[in-house]
Amino acid sequence: MAAETGVAANPSATGRLPTSLKAGFGLGQVASQLFRDAPSLLLLFYLTNVMGIPPAIAGMAIFVPKVFFGAVFDLWIGIASDRIASRFPRRRWLLIGGLCAPFAMLGPFAVPEASTAFQVAWVFVTFSVYMVVYSMFSVPYLAQFSEMSADPAERTELMGWKHGFTGLGVLVSSAFAPMLVNRLGMDRQGHLITMVVLGLICLGCLLVAWRFAARIPDRANTGRTLGLRDLPRAFADRRFAILCASAVLMTVGAGISYASFPFFVKYAMARPEPLHDIGVMSAIMAVAVMAGSPLWVMVSKRIGKKKTYVIAATGHGMVTLAWGLMADMPMPVAYAMAALMAACNAGWGTIVLSLLSDCIAEARDVHGENRAGSYSAIWSVIEKAGIALGGTLVVGAILSGWGFDSAAARAGLMQSAGAIAGTIVAYSVVPGLTKLFAALMIWRFVHEREAVATGELARA
Repeated sequence: MAAETGVAANPSATGRLPTSLKAGFGLGQVASQLFRDAPSLLLLFYLTNVMGIPPAIAGMAIFVPKVFFGAVFDLWIGIASDRIASRFPRRRWLLIGGLCAPFAMLGPFAVPEASTAFQVAWVFVTFSVYMVVYSMFSVPYLAQFSEMSADPAERTELMGWKHGFTGLGVLVSSAFAPMLVNRLGMDRQGHLITMVVLGLICLGCLLVAWRFAARIPDRANTGRTLGLRDLPRAFADRRFAILCASAVLMTVGAGISYASFPFFVKYAMARPEPLHDIGVMSAIMAVAVMAGSPLWVMVSKRIGKKKTYVIAATGHGMVTLAWGLMADMPMPVAYAMAALMAACNAGWGTIVLSLLSDCIAEARDVHGENRAGSYSAIWSVIEKAGIALGGTLVVGAILSGWGFDSAAARAGLMQSAGAIAGTIVAYSVVPGLTKLFAALMIWRFVHEREAVATGELARA
């Protein structure tokens, strides 16, 4: 097959990609979403409320390997996947990552009963391995999306499929997983069983994506590749640099939201079974993402990608801020807020990836350089580092700074008023502002529009 032999091709230059290919390959996004969301949502809460590790220390143990190993391996695999694509197709990275996924998913949660120092070391080492496995499949997977079609409109639709499967990943990682932990007792064993189940789901999704990736014609020898020393030159691409800057804001805010969500629901919303309620709300969010993604694709065809991104990101920020002001709202209202937030997330999430694929295509078609792996690696580094920074150091610092007591949490005692206010700041105020600033950045500095009739980009 073309993906195995490295035969040069021009994907979908003359027609649309089959729906079965979009769906089968898109299923791999479920694994990427599980690897991104499951630790962000559950790990810090588990380490503090179950294992009794102070949040600032637990956050540091997660942050360092997530940023260091995530960045090193993302960049290495991104560059390598460009250079050896004809000898080692990108799809094979999905197979390797899938086979390692169950073991990587379990490791950071299998913390033994020991001294705090030993537990922190355990988390550091196992989460480092986790990030290596994550890099193995996430970077080549993202890079392949930009190579599947030469049509910008078709790439937007591909990202719509990808983000639609993001909703399914959210359903599993943020709804099914916490509800399963809650059903199993919210103790150490319940978390371990849940991680084994998630790891097996990742394995299955990546194997399906690996099989369907064989149908993707490979772009062999389509241009020069970037080396490690050339990576700073990528930011000379002004549009790519702006997208990266906005992604930093968005991912830091997303990391804070994920990690602080259980704290917000348990303490600010005063829910007795926070993981169950998170599961229900996350299920609603997942459905909203899956339903919203194709709608935002249609909106972008009518008003352009830039306006679509700004509307969706602004809406997301406003809903996030409003939720914090109404923490004591009835649950039906919270469900509606969750749906609206997720619908907005589907909009900017789909469009920003479509804009990224446009940058990769322009580098290939205009400048004669194959930057798919390199751009995807840089993007992945930003996403993982931003999630790590927000979901570990920032949220840990906010909770600790506002007086959160992990010993009291482990004993089931109430938190102080200041600590509860800290959960609102972490979940609502800071993430809401980051989304508004990202929308402003795209509105102010992205000077391009998409021609609705042809789907071709015209720089203003």
